[in-house]
Amino acid sequence: MIDSHLHLWDPGQLDYDWLQHVPAIAGRHGPEDFVRLDRRPSQAVFVQADCAPTQALAEVDWVAGLAPSALDIPAIVAFAPLETGAAVQSHLDALIRRPQVRGVRRSTQNEADGFLSTPAHIDGMVAAAERGLTLDVCVRDRQLPELVKVLQTFFARVPTARVVLDHLGKPDIALHGGDITGADWADNLKRLAAFPQVFAKISGLTTQDDWATGRDATLRPYIDHALACFGPDRLMFGGDWPVVDLAGGYGRWLTIFDQATAHLSAEDRDRISGGVAADVYRITPSPDVQETAR
Repeated sequence: MIDSHLHLWDPGQLDYDWLQHVPAIAGRHGPEDFVRLDRRPSQAVFVQADCAPTQALAEVDWVAGLAPSALDIPAIVAFAPLETGAAVQSHLDALIRRPQVRGVRRSTQNEADGFLSTPAHIDGMVAAAERGLTLDVCVRDRQLPELVKVLQTFFARVPTARVVLDHLGKPDIALHGGDITGADWADNLKRLAAFPQVFAKISGLTTQDDWATGRDATLRPYIDHALACFGPDRLMFGGDWPVVDLAGGYGRWLTIFDQATAHLSAEDRDRISGGVAADVYRITPSPDVQETAR
């Protein structure tokens, strides 16, 4: 199994302003902590954790330089200030000299409407894609219509680019009481799935529900709809550790994921559990990649 969405951080090494708002997970979280979990994959994709933007390259170097452990991190999705347009090119060139970097992410979930569709941001996306980098996109459900419009322009310029939608577009499960039509999430996800080069991560759903009272069964319709829209060849499992610890932990999320995909064939489960991530992020799976979390 490959976890397509893992965060690590050490506030003693880098600055993470946002951690002050989540003190429960604000301490160091390194691979030595992840490997102590009872159920976890042996391979994972590290996704940038929003340290100070000026420390983005240092974050990549910190992760790449971590001492070998039972956790294999063969791929990194690094931060890139895509909104700077052509000026991002030198940063991207520095990233592609680091062999573990396979993609970039500029999280826009907390940006104002219109940020995604600025010409400079789209130019930055194009520059990343032209360098062979996958683009992870982190947006909230209200931003999905704008994302659809941006991708129409983006794919017209770089038809072979690959885009990965993090956390299924962050549906506000708590606000909408588990109604997948809330904020038109279900329709917008279907519109995104119409782009053949868009993939999505089944991740982050427990923290989109009420952290204290959220129920496992509430999440199933969201996963079912993602399966109907994207199919097993464009979906990948993501654990979102350690953020997932805010809402029941990694083991709970793995159980929800296993139950939601139990009806699929073994081949389809293997695609979602690791095969798609291996393809998208150019990973050679370890021998036990299909079995570790089963």
